[in-house]
Amino acid sequence: MKKDEPLVSAAELEALIHGWGSKTQAKSVDKFFALRYWFVCLVAASYAIALLFSPGKVAQTLSVHPVEIARITNFLYFRGWFLVIALSFVTFCYVKNWYFGIVLCAIALLASVNLVFDLFNVYAEQLSNPSPRLTFLLLIRLVCLSFVFLAIKNISRMPVGEGRLSIFLPFKKYA
Repeated sequence: MKKDEPLVSAAELEALIHGWGSKTQAKSVDKFFALRYWFVCLVAASYAIALLFSPGKVAQTLSVHPVEIARITNFLYFRGWFLVIALSFVTFCYVKNWYFGIVLCAIALLASVNLVFDLFNVYAEQLSNPSPRLTFLLLIRLVCLSFVFLAIKNISRMPVGEGRLSIFLPFKKYA
């Protein structure tokens, strides 16, 4: 065989890959998609409520210095409004199926950057003396972030119609 001659002809290659990525193949629906989505929304909404209605209390748990508490309080109040706006926009996109994959990628990027930013700015004093509470908060944030990345991975398997809003979809028969 010559060095320039391909090992597989174009016809053989076409026969090997025929049917890959076909639109006609039935993809299974991710029945837990809505449950994970609404869990992340519930966590984000509870964070937003806590940050909007008691940013001072939250700031006092994060620092003991009065100047730092004032700075963190203002930042947390802003973060609460940011969460409300982001959560509203993402929920609208989810319900209407309006560029949801792109929006979800943007949210994943924002959430990742916010987590890293918070480690160095908000939780900096707490990380010197870690507590179970801090560990739990960071674990919740990591779980929610992993759910967002899992949603991006399974965006093509997202339920359609009213199944998208149902948290009881895992217990129903879905065609």
